[in-house]
Amino acid sequence: MPREASAGGVVVRDLGSELEVAVIRPHGRSLWALPKGHVDPGETPEQTAAREVWEETGLRASLVAPLGEIRYVYQFRGQRIFKRVHFYLFRYQSGVLGDIQHAGHRVEVDETRWVPLARVAALLGYKGEKAIAARAARMLLRAGASLVLSGVRPEGTGD
Repeated sequence: MPREASAGGVVVRDLGSELEVAVIRPHGRSLWALPKGHVDPGETPEQTAAREVWEETGLRASLVAPLGEIRYVYQFRGQRIFKRVHFYLFRYQSGVLGDIQHAGHRVEVDETRWVPLARVAALLGYKGEKAIAARAARMLLRAGASLVLSGVRPEGTGD
């Protein structure tokens, strides 16, 4: 069975009274998702996640911590494909959500939106992404959002 690797991000901004997450509505779809895409040759999953966040949302963000991966099998042109998607928590740095008019890129996203962290898991359309968003929320709440988003790695997130 062919294998594919993708990576994506949960981009969080702190408004002081509320945390928000950037979500996308993929082209031609009615559901909401997290920005993600294929790992290109020579890229690490972390690099892919940052690139995909920028390409699909218009935002620049800094890596905070890994959130884990989801695995699933899907069918494409009659062939079953095993897919792994690595997700990372990012802190919003700059950019305007939805400013995704990058020259030479095909249209992958129809709409972008900031959603309160407390509502993002319920809004997302894919089960695995709901779990990743819930994990990000737990990490932010457990360690204190301001601590996590300041770049201090919470315990239990690796290196």
